[in-house]
Amino acid sequence: MKMTHKVHRDLKLYNVLFYILLFIALIALGYLSKTYKFEADWTFNNRNTLTETTQTILAKLDKPLKFIAYIPDDPILQQELTELAAKYQRFKQDTYIEFVNPDLEPAKAKNAGITYTGQVILQVGDKKETIATINEQTIVQALYRLSRATQGVITFLAGHNEHDPFSVQSTGVSTLSDVLARQGFTVQSHKLISTQAIPDNNDILVIAAPQNTYLAGELKLIKAYIDRGGKLLWLHDPDSSDSLMPLADHLGILVHQGTVVDANQELQQLLGIQNAAVIPVIDYGNFPVSQGIEQQTLFPFSTMIEEDFDAKVKEDMQWQYTAFLNTMPSSWLETGDLNQNTLVFEEDQGDKQGPIPLALALTKMFGETSTKTDIDAQGDNDSNKVQQRIIVIGDSDFLLNSFIGYGANLELAKNIFNWLIQDDDFLSIPNQIAPDLRLDLSDNLLISLSFFFLILMPLALIIMGSLIWIRRRKA
Repeated sequence: MKMTHKVHRDLKLYNVLFYILLFIALIALGYLSKTYKFEADWTFNNRNTLTETTQTILAKLDKPLKFIAYIPDDPILQQELTELAAKYQRFKQDTYIEFVNPDLEPAKAKNAGITYTGQVILQVGDKKETIATINEQTIVQALYRLSRATQGVITFLAGHNEHDPFSVQSTGVSTLSDVLARQGFTVQSHKLISTQAIPDNNDILVIAAPQNTYLAGELKLIKAYIDRGGKLLWLHDPDSSDSLMPLADHLGILVHQGTVVDANQELQQLLGIQNAAVIPVIDYGNFPVSQGIEQQTLFPFSTMIEEDFDAKVKEDMQWQYTAFLNTMPSSWLETGDLNQNTLVFEEDQGDKQGPIPLALALTKMFGETSTKTDIDAQGDNDSNKVQQRIIVIGDSDFLLNSFIGYGANLELAKNIFNWLIQDDDFLSIPNQIAPDLRLDLSDNLLISLSFFFLILMPLALIIMGSLIWIRRRKA
């Protein structure tokens, strides 16, 4: 190609045009990168982004979320917290962050209850909570409490050798109590004989498998509490005291004598169960507490609970009954001795073939107004009624420290309390799971890796070093 004056001029023009277009493209890329942001999380279950649990809670918040960070004027720290708040803003647009220097505004920090630098206040509407650790687990637990409509006081009855909600032993319920406390509940223990009344602040009454006899006066208090519309969780083991049977009659239910067993050895081996009286449940029935539960739950030494179809009290009480927690067809209610070597279903001895319902939910509409003055002022209409809820379960062991971590036991327990207190929105919130935090290796693979890194690789380095040394010596 002959380089003429015209060609030379065109080349210059093309070069100028190229740089102009390149400059425009750089400006456009800069603008797009500033305006739009793309992130990709390749960890299993997107663990480095907000979990499904947090996203679900944020979606349920109907008021703005605000982070108020009491930190020094540190640009790097402020930028980190701003990026943290932005992760929440992606799923809830009315999320804001505010920085307060406690050294420059000590009065404001004192009024907010800040005790040291670095604390952050989470605010949802008018509700506030101070947190010291800035991570998603701490934040989501605070959001649980801030988003709960009511505080929720759970009262465990005591004085009859019931399970202790604060005991850290295997037969205690401290693990569940701690989880419930982090979700906004208040757990307390109470002896009826101490005050001759159920606490006024109580929202859910729990009878956790008493071993000793209830007095007639105590039963009268519990019945009166139910008749006033109180919410109840009654856990009855096969070896629990029979003194509460009048309460079963009052509710129109049957608490059977005997223990549910399942002699399916293949199932026991699959789940690592060594006792036929330890029952797995995968059929939860059509009931809200099972919403989102995909794993099995485990119920050791349980009994059968069902509606008493012949009870006349049901006509007056107007209860609606829903059976759930159904065992497998291979199970049955064993009314004889639990000798695992001779466990055989015997219908003529009173055994009942599975599936066996382990739990029963009772519901009915109850007047919200409690005084005659309120009733006269508001009238008798459906807007003044709420749903009374009661759950009776033929087992208490699934809540204990020794079993609460098995399968979906904890998730089921949380759902039961959320349903009883009528916080149904919390039933759809899944547990936080990070399945890639643990690396499980087989024994053979561990031995192979140890042999490679501890023996083979050092030996190879020694041989290579020796060969190089010998070659240099000969040179």
